[in-house]
Formats: sequence, C-alpha cells, structure tokens
Amino acid sequence: MKEVKFLKCLVLVIFLLQSSLGAAFAQLTVFDLGEVVVSEDEIKQEDMSIEEKTKITQKTLKSHKVVDLAEILSDEMIEASMIRKSGYGNEVGLRGFTKSNLRFTLDNTLIEGSCGSRKDPPLSHINLLTVQKIEVKEGPYDVTVPGALGGDINIITKDAQKGFHGELLSKFGSYGYLSQGGYVTGGNDFSQVLLGYNYSRSSQYKDGDGNKLSSFNPSYNDAGKNMDAFNKNDFWGKISINTAKNQKMLISSSYGEANDIMTPRVAMDTEKEKTFLNKIEYSFKELSSFSEQLNLSAYYNRIEHYPYGEYRIGGVNNRRIEAISSITGIHIENKTLKETAVFTYGTDFYSRNWYGDIFDRTTGVIVNHELFPDVNELNFGLYAKTEKDIGKLSITAGLRMDIFHSQAEENLKFSKTITDTNSQTDFLPSANIFLKYFLTDDSNIFGGLGLTGRTPTTVERYVQESNTYYGNPDLKPSYNFETDLGFETKIVESLKIKTKGFFSYLPDYIYQQYNGGVRTYTNIDAYIFGGDMTASYDLSKYFMLEFGLAYQRGQKLTYPKGNNDNNLAEICPLKNKLALSYDKNGFFAIYEWLHSLDSKDIDRDAGETTLKGWDVFNLRLGYQFKEKEGKKSILDGLSLNFGIDNILDKEYTMANSYEYDPTDTSGTNVKIVNEPGRFIYGSLSYQF
Repeated sequence: MKEVKFLKCLVLVIFLLQSSLGAAFAQLTVFDLGEVVVSEDEIKQEDMSIEEKTKITQKTLKSHKVVDLAEILSDEMIEASMIRKSGYGNEVGLRGFTKSNLRFTLDNTLIEGSCGSRKDPPLSHINLLTVQKIEVKEGPYDVTVPGALGGDINIITKDAQKGFHGELLSKFGSYGYLSQGGYVTGGNDFSQVLLGYNYSRSSQYKDGDGNKLSSFNPSYNDAGKNMDAFNKNDFWGKISINTAKNQKMLISSSYGEANDIMTPRVAMDTEKEKTFLNKIEYSFKELSSFSEQLNLSAYYNRIEHYPYGEYRIGGVNNRRIEAISSITGIHIENKTLKETAVFTYGTDFYSRNWYGDIFDRTTGVIVNHELFPDVNELNFGLYAKTEKDIGKLSITAGLRMDIFHSQAEENLKFSKTITDTNSQTDFLPSANIFLKYFLTDDSNIFGGLGLTGRTPTTVERYVQESNTYYGNPDLKPSYNFETDLGFETKIVESLKIKTKGFFSYLPDYIYQQYNGGVRTYTNIDAYIFGGDMTASYDLSKYFMLEFGLAYQRGQKLTYPKGNNDNNLAEICPLKNKLALSYDKNGFFAIYEWLHSLDSKDIDRDAGETTLKGWDVFNLRLGYQFKEKEGKKSILDGLSLNFGIDNILDKEYTMANSYEYDPTDTSGTNVKIVNEPGRFIYGSLSYQF
C-alpha cells in the first residue's frame, strides 16, 4: 500500500508540473460521412490544428451493414470494440475504456441513456441518416467536454443547405432487417430547412451455429422466443437562419420511438423507448480581434425508457419499469485566431435529473419507488486551450475545472446499510499537453500527457434495486493519468505506417464489487496500457492493402472485497485486420479478414468468462452512378451496395461486459450474446 500511495503522489506531482506549463490536447479521428463545405475561416483554423484525422466517406457508410453507430466504429477503428447486446443498441469501447468511462455528445451536447443496465447506450439514440461525421478523441485530451475519462465520441449531424437537395435510402438484409428513410433540405441565403424520417426493424438473427437471439437467455417464454428484435421510427429537423452579417441561428430537434426492443443480455426487454433531442445555437463571427467566433448554445435531451417482462418467465413477467433521464445544458465558447496560435476558452453548465420506478405490470401498483431515487446532478465547468506552432513543433495545451454536485431526493433504503449520505460535491481538475514534431514533410512523432476525471453515475452511487444490489453514495471520482507516444511516416509514396502506444494510471477507478452476496460499487487503483498500428500500401492505381493491429491490457493495483483477480474487466484481447480494396470509376470492392485472439486475461471474480478467438471474413462492393464526360443521366446520384458479413458463418463473440442488471431482483451478471451468423445485405440510395 505504501508503494501505491507513493506512486499516486509521484504521478500527481508530475501532472501538476505539466499543468503549470499549460496543458491539453485531443488526438482526433474524424469519420466523415458526407460532403462538407468548409469556409476560408475554417481552413485557417484547421491549419493550426495538430489533430490526427481519418475520413470515412458517405460511400463507406452506405457499404456497411450498420444497424447502429457502435458497429461502424468497431468496423473502422482497429482500437475500437463492440459489446453485443442485441440486434440494436450495442455498446462501443476504446482501448479498454467502455460505458461511462467514455463521454458521448451530439453536436457538442451531452447525451446519456436512461437504462441502469445500459440497454440504451447513448449512440443507440442517434439515427444514421442524420450523421455528417463522427469525431473520436482518444484519451484524456479534450478539455471542452466534462467527464471524458478514456475519450469522447462526438456525432456531428447534417446541416440544412441552400437550393433543393435530399437523399432516399433503403437498406435490407438477412433476418428481416429493413431500413427505409430519407431527408430533404432547401432554402435561400437567409434561411435553410432540413426534414427527415427513417423506419427500421429486424427479426431475431441467428449466430453461426443457428442459435436464435432469444436462446442466449433461458428466461424467454414462448412468445418471447418468436418476438421481433426491434422496430423504430425517427423524425428530425433543422432550421438555419442567417440573422445578420456574420451571425447565424441554428435550431434542431429530433424524436425517436422504438418498440419491443429485445435485450437478451438482461432480465427484461424494452416495451417502448422515446428520444427527444433539442438544441438552439447562436453564433457570431469576427466580432473583434479577441473573438474570431463566439458560440452560445442551449439544449434539452430527454430519454424515456420502459422495460417490461411480458416476454419472460418468472417474477419479472409481472414487472414494468419507468426510467426517465433528462439533461438541460448551456455552453458558451469563444475562439480567438492569431497569426501564431488559436485560443479557445469557454464555460458549460448542465443539470440532469434521473428517476426510475418499478411497477406491477397488471395492477399498476408501485413496487419500488426508489430504483433510481430521483437524482439531480449539477455540473459547472470552465476551460481554456491553445494551439501553437513553433517551427516544426506543434503544441496543444489546455486546462479545465469542474464542480459537480449530485443529490438523491428520495430515501436510500438499501444503501443506508453502508452510509446515510445522499448528497456529494466533487471538484475535478483536468490538464493536458500534446506535441507533434515533423521530422520531414511525411514523418512525425507525437505524444502527450493528460489528466482528467469522471464522477460516479447515478447507478453507481444511488441505485436501490434490493438489499443485495445497491449503489455506494461515498464513491470518489475516477481519474486517468495518461501518457501517449506515437510515430507516423510514409516510407515510400505508396506505403504509410502509423503506430502509437499509451499508459493510463487509474486512481480511484470505479469498479463493481460482489461480497457476501451483496453487489455494489467501490473505488480501486488500476492501470491500462496498450497500443495500435495501422498501415496502408498502394499495390497499384486501383488496389490497396490495409492492415491494423491493436492490443491493450488492464491490471488492478488494489482489489474490491471478494475479488482477488489481477486482471481488469472489459479489456479486449489482441485484434487485427487485413483488407484488400479496389476502387475505379465508381465501382469499389473490399474483402477483409478480422481476427481476435482468445479472451483469457479476464476478471473471473467479476463474472467474466473466457471467450474463444475468432476469424471472420467480410465482403463489400458497390457502384456509384455519376456524370460521365459531361453527359448527365437520370441515374446520376444513384448508388447500389451489396455485402456479406461473416461469410463462413462462424459462431463467435466479440467482447465481455460485466455490468449488473437493475431489472433482475438478484442483480446478477448479464448474459453473453454471440454475433450474427452469415448476414447478407444490400442498399439502394438516391441523392439529388
């Protein structure tokens, strides 16, 4: 213990020294899902950034069998993993960080689900047709977002445009998968409007051994064994108004409703789920020499989640839950552009309310009024960052401070066996610095140091499921002290290689605890380290070979009660990817091999199980009709795509996950769900 305390103090001193120099950066990966019109001012700011960027085009998005955004991130990022929950609503992980250890935002507004067992992870509430690009920032390097312990994922939606444009998209595939939708946008120099709609549904898929989705949980009754996987409707709109010269107002709103979402990982399915996402933003450009761009925004995001046990046997059959989470926030940010540096500083505030009650499904009588005991969370943050070039050296640094307060307004009838505290105030400092040095025009080394923290969630602090599963109000915030180092080069014109590694020391890491028949949460000390490498080689003008490799490992330094396993949970084994692609005159094809080692370094005391390694082969191809030799055709804008995932129909599971289940009176670990077997799909889209 003395060594651990000394290590804590040593690391803290190092980071305080770094903070005194200035701190912070975000290594950024951008998945561009459509054409972006960039202004001259934006180009100037882009030139000052040292962010690492990768683009995924609209063509790539359409070519994937993508039911939710977690799948495209897992497919396109070698260091990303996906935790399969069902046919819809899956979880994503980055370099060993998952769930609440990542922060998810939509157009820079916070978005969180309302299910205690995360049947509705944040990305599941965002429809793919609304997405313009995805920004992925790994590590504790973004001071503009509160609580991004292991990184943050920001979804940028499509803007309304002038003129008249739109897209119609139809996707279809195995196991009754269907998605139909589209959007139209138009306007003039003063105002532009965008409106969209999408409907999607799917039956239960089967894994490579022919097992239906319902077979992964023995609690399904006869009706549940034959239910559909999900059906969902989404509506969205956006209005852009140029209120004055260099001033703009944006108003966006979306509504989604899903019904009968099958979730075999846990004890209940979801009868209905409603999503309300709303934002208004006002921006000023070139106000003065101290304000290149000023953004003022407010938002209200609300998720209503209604699990029920109609399709299950046992006591949960007569249960229904109402869980509602709402976030109201304000964000003010100013950017100053100088010849040698970009300065960004801002403040943000959000208030979140989350409550959950358990009812008798037939009588409507409340069984548990304090499942999530009407918790109010308040967070106020201030931040500043700068980006500066000094010769061949680029530096990004930043600081942030958050004050967070949480309070349960109802009784902690089970947690009081440990403590009677129902109110906490936390202070969270963040700081980082990131550097990139260009050895040549085609080669650079980069690295950084970062510190950030995240507060315990409502579930971790306050859940009141039973006297054998409850939250711990005395939990401390988790911190991530991380260092990153990488190298990027173009050996020859046709060969590009990029590799990077990281080490994260995690004091007071929030972890699940199972001791004496009681499940709750505690703080431990731990660390995660790993790295990844990507390479691409142009075999010819039209053929390209791509390779990716990622590995991470997590270890405990201290242990929860009843747990003596050294391994940290939810850490994926080595994963690699090899792909051959062809692209010529509108036609493209991609054949890829994905491989994972056995998942052996697991936390057995936390309930994880060994997963077999796997090899999967996928094929995607498509054709984009476009204008040829100045001759227009009615087919211009039409694209056709076809693909086969898991060509050899293998049975496999991607990743472990060990969250407890508030819908289960025993609070037991969730079930493991296999990936779909051979999945054949296609899409037809038309842009105008």
